Amino acid sequence: MNTWLSSYPRFLEFAIILYASFYLIIVSIIAVQFLFRYYTLCKPNWARKFGGIGVIVWIFYTLLSGAIYGGSMYIFCNPDDYSDEYMEDIILKYYNRSIKSIPRFLIIPYAEDDTARWNNVVFLLAGVLDLGFQYIIIIYCGVKMNTILKKEMRQQSIVNRKLQKQFFRALIVQTIVPTFLFVLPIAPFLIGPLVYPYVGFGMNFQTGWMYVILSLYPPMDTLAFMLIVSEYKKVILEMFKPVLPKRIKVTSEISTSTVAAFTK
Repeated sequence: MNTWLSSYPRFLEFAIILYASFYLIIVSIIAVQFLFRYYTLCKPNWARKFGGIGVIVWIFYTLLSGAIYGGSMYIFCNPDDYSDEYMEDIILKYYNRSIKSIPRFLIIPYAEDDTARWNNVVFLLAGVLDLGFQYIIIIYCGVKMNTILKKEMRQQSIVNRKLQKQFFRALIVQTIVPTFLFVLPIAPFLIGPLVYPYVGFGMNFQTGWMYVILSLYPPMDTLAFMLIVSEYKKVILEMFKPVLPKRIKVTSEISTSTVAAFTK
């Protein structure tokens, strides 16, 4: 498989760009989820715009966020003689490969004389701004929703109040998980090259572990809702009811205030 893929370097370059783009797409999807929950709580009429044609608009927004990141990488991070020479010994030492033989996008924002290599700097700034914009949406909507839940949920039924809080907590967990799995691991690679001349030390380590961490996101994201939102737990228990012990009784949060009663 690797031998076959090595015959198509352009495809591998496209795969790198696509992988990088999905990084921002996932974070922007979370931002859209926060917007939807925020409008559902405080501006229900606006929340309707997320349906119908609005679905296309928000899909376009997430794809655009990824395209900005991936596109800027493709445009501004193409290798040149200086970047290849800078990374040549490291690639040979750690991977036993010639740098010319592998598809690559290299981010080296400073030249040997510490002058800025503006192509790479522009990519790093675009990545930080793109990612930062998504987190501005998440933080703003999160703070506003927390305020609304504290003030207005008192007027709603206990069951509905509990369900709304569960959705809010699930969204918070869905933000924390990719923050620890996506944002924090990659932060040194986005910010480190920019501050390297000022901190006086560099980083040099293999990144295979990072891809393992990224692969944990899909199941953990799903588990957040399954474990926190009681109605989801009820549906899951219903699915596995034929194989569950008879002592487990499944009840609905809508009809009762109990998610699942375990009777002896």
